[in-house]
Amino acid sequence: MSTFEFIAVLLSIIFGLAIANLLSGMVQALFRGELTDTRLAWSVLVGNILLVNWWVFFQWSDHANWRFHEFLYLAMWATVHYLMAVALYPYSFLTDYSEKLQQKFVLITLLAAVALDCGEKIIRGDLLDPWYLPLFYLYFVVFVTLPLIFAKPWIMRISGWTLAISTLAWSVVARSVLAS
Repeated sequence: MSTFEFIAVLLSIIFGLAIANLLSGMVQALFRGELTDTRLAWSVLVGNILLVNWWVFFQWSDHANWRFHEFLYLAMWATVHYLMAVALYPYSFLTDYSEKLQQKFVLITLLAAVALDCGEKIIRGDLLDPWYLPLFYLYFVVFVTLPLIFAKPWIMRISGWTLAISTLAWSVVARSVLAS
């Protein structure tokens, strides 16, 4: 077993648990009648981010000389992605806090994920590959920050759907078509 395979097992478990939490939370919210279009948008966004970044992690398979700080950073990176799913659909003992606090936690974990994604790209040495990636990060940060600054439900909804659709498009077009 290579070092990458050893590390990939742990990170895959973390990403897998995040996806399981997201899906089970969506199903529970659907059956309770709490799956609003806003929550659906943020769920699509977080689900796509989880899948894309799990896929992005595979780029590390050619990394030969692993250091503990790289492993630690990637473990933190994966854990923040897990926290995004938990923020969106918290465990039953965490549901006592307000919806506004929950929304802030979702947005803050998304901002942390973007920062850690930038760090992951810097560590790999490919922050500017493709050259427009930092522009997409900036765009993402703006739309995640808007609901934090202007705490209006319609801004949360518009930001969620804008990011969900554009990130899906980014995942398919920019990462697949333009990257080849």
